[in-house]
Amino acid sequence: MKKKIMRMTACCLMLALLASGCGASQEEDNSKYPKKKILLSTTVSEQSNATVVGKLFAERIAKETDGNIQVVVYSSDQLSGGNMSKGVEMLTQGAIDCAFEPVDVMAVLDKRLLALSTPWIFDSYEEAEECLNTTGGEFIHEALKKKDLETLGFIHNGFRQLTNSKKKVTSPDDLKNLKLRVPGGDVFMKFFEALGADPLSMSFSELFTALQQGTVDGQENGFDLITANKFYEVQEYITNWNYSYGAFAMVFSSDTWNELNEDTQTLFRETAKEVCSIGCENVVNNEDKQKLEITDYGCELTELSDEEIQAFKDRLSDYYEEVTAQYGEEACEAFDIEY
Repeated sequence: MKKKIMRMTACCLMLALLASGCGASQEEDNSKYPKKKILLSTTVSEQSNATVVGKLFAERIAKETDGNIQVVVYSSDQLSGGNMSKGVEMLTQGAIDCAFEPVDVMAVLDKRLLALSTPWIFDSYEEAEECLNTTGGEFIHEALKKKDLETLGFIHNGFRQLTNSKKKVTSPDDLKNLKLRVPGGDVFMKFFEALGADPLSMSFSELFTALQQGTVDGQENGFDLITANKFYEVQEYITNWNYSYGAFAMVFSSDTWNELNEDTQTLFRETAKEVCSIGCENVVNNEDKQKLEITDYGCELTELSDEEIQAFKDRLSDYYEEVTAQYGEEACEAFDIEY
């Protein structure tokens, strides 16, 4: 009789535990924001705007989901060993969940995305933002969707400026034979070749050392990256000419995106819109402070006039014809490029 009671007690306990477990599982499954860990990658340093915005996204998501969703931010392409192109590949494969990727880097998936970087197609951040909020952004979204990526928003990567250790650059002739690190892609390589410079492509993670050791004479990036990476410590001259606009796209792997429930997708879209707006404001508002940081260190900053910039444009008629032919009519119309 005693053994029978013990067996009955054990059975009751087991049933209670099973019921309790099922209840917890069902509650978790029915949660508005089920528990999930998201790996978010950026191509730039901890101090750079894209990483700052990525961390802001992570903070807001954690708060809104009561910690159920944790977004872990990895800067400087840590998840892909410092290789930007590999990072894009890992995104498309679902090995990285989410990233702030430069649009020109994602041109490894569709070369037409380089159209956004065409020199001097935007006169201001307002013009660039308007394009990304309309036809340009729609074009990028559709192009990346075909490559298994979901685009949630954009932030400015800034207008690209020129730095070098050799001489002040105010005219096309000043660029002759300067060894310059540029991103891969004809839109950059052929631009500097047309102006007589000697461009070469190398990993961004190797750039500071290459400038320091004189492997290259200079580079071109926006003020945010110039200051965040302290390139001005190994450069003497900076030319403010806003020659090419760049943007980061906030993208999700389609594999990860499709696993999210509708509530989570909505939250991510709304939060991405908020933080991307802040990210754009950061770039615009910080440029004067960043220029001051550069000149305070002792670098000579030269702002080119419209007339001086026109002298560069006058050397580029064949270049524009060649690169726009590569983009095609659809891309040129999306980014309002005359061809």
